[in-house]
Amino acid sequence: MPVLFGHLCVTPILVELVRQHASLSLDLQFSDHPVDLREENVDLAIRVGTLPDSRDLIARPLGEHRMALCASPAYLGRQRLPESLEALMALDAVAYSRHGKAMEWRLVVDGQEHLLKPRARVLLDDMQGVLVAAAAGMGVAWLPYWLVRDALMEGRLQEVFPAASSPVYPIHAVWPKMPHMPLKTRVAVDALLQEQPGRLQEVEGRRT
Repeated sequence: MPVLFGHLCVTPILVELVRQHASLSLDLQFSDHPVDLREENVDLAIRVGTLPDSRDLIARPLGEHRMALCASPAYLGRQRLPESLEALMALDAVAYSRHGKAMEWRLVVDGQEHLLKPRARVLLDDMQGVLVAAAAGMGVAWLPYWLVRDALMEGRLQEVFPAASSPVYPIHAVWPKMPHMPLKTRVAVDALLQEQPGRLQEVEGRRT
């Protein structure tokens, strides 16, 4: 499962499941990079984002999440708030990276989706690190709302450029296709289907 999403949203559900079933055991692995389930003998994976086509896997949707553009009040106090994509791209960015390259930002403005390359002043391959750097005033970050919600509510971060919205990113439970689904996998999937939507709603609950 993805590292931070796994810690915040998945692990509590599975740990409670094991507490309820004495004959069930867990071996949890956290990685932001997809693994080959059959090659690595994995019973079940949690994946965020659009799934590639595969005849070897079965998937069940667990919910969805959005991203948020945000920066610290200190940084925004030194800048003019952006009113256009061009103004947004002129600001310093704290970007999440993979293989040394900044991940592009996907934003929807006036119903049109834009794929943008941030002007990254700071690159980190860990989303928690991106959050820390953004809160320290290093620039604008594009992060999952479930990760930044508390910082937004506490005032350590502010949302930037409200004219832009985020595409929806689906979340799936995925397991290898086989003639008969193992009972241990079925129990885990059932627990996630029952509990995950509510947990996502809890961690993504926006202020009204």
